[in-house]
Amino acid sequence: KGYTPFLDSLLRHSKTFTHSFANGRKYIDGLPSIIASIPSVDIPYVLTPFSNNRLRALGTLLKEKGYHTSFFHGAPNGSMGFNAFMNLAGFDEYYGMHEYGNDADFDGMWGIWDDKFFSFYGHKLNTFPEPFVSAFFSVSSHHPFRVPNEFEDDFKGGEQPILKCIQYTDFALRNFFAKAQQTSWYDNTLFVITADHCSSDIVFPESRTTWGLHSVPVIFFRPDHSLRGIEDGLVQHIDIMPSVLGYLGYDKPYFAFGRNVFSGDDEPFAFTY
Repeated sequence: KGYTPFLDSLLRHSKTFTHSFANGRKYIDGLPSIIASIPSVDIPYVLTPFSNNRLRALGTLLKEKGYHTSFFHGAPNGSMGFNAFMNLAGFDEYYGMHEYGNDADFDGMWGIWDDKFFSFYGHKLNTFPEPFVSAFFSVSSHHPFRVPNEFEDDFKGGEQPILKCIQYTDFALRNFFAKAQQTSWYDNTLFVITADHCSSDIVFPESRTTWGLHSVPVIFFRPDHSLRGIEDGLVQHIDIMPSVLGYLGYDKPYFAFGRNVFSGDDEPFAFTY
């Protein structure tokens, strides 16, 4: 039984792969891999002596092409050092709990509830000049796995407490896309959906393997359905940045540990430490 009906429906009109992986097991592994194509090797990048180096990351490169850059994370500002890293990665505007401006929607642990912050996200995107590149980090599917009181009876949940949260975030994502479809920028946008890492709640035996402990969705969606199908192959977090740049026709040199999955020029591989 599925717990992500909206995401499942989106997959039917998206490009993905039979095997898709995170390059680490923690949130601080996820952002550098996704945004800068830098995997964790023993020590997460943000904890290394190199973490303050100038990054030629997704924000930096697209900003040079005239893109507006922003990052949204509904936690209290400064949480997990995301604002510092994303600033180094070229994302100029940071929107957190402070910018949201309504502590009544704070979940008491991690940040603003997903459905509220997704709504805020959609509203702010409509105010940005085009073209823009923006990243959103959701928070609600974390321990203690609660949903807002008004939705407590709306989702069936499952044996693991996280499953009700997954249903709730899928609902929030559906609402975001419903509103995005009404905007001027929707048809011109490449959406990339992934998870920073796997859940620690292990259900299936295969999830106790190296493969299972790093399996996350990596989904490329275009509203015109020009990207479709499940390719028999590999994709990983460090492939996202070069794939986005390749899809957009970026024409300058840059460094990435990953590959452009749309070019077919490089041998697929997946890397974890």
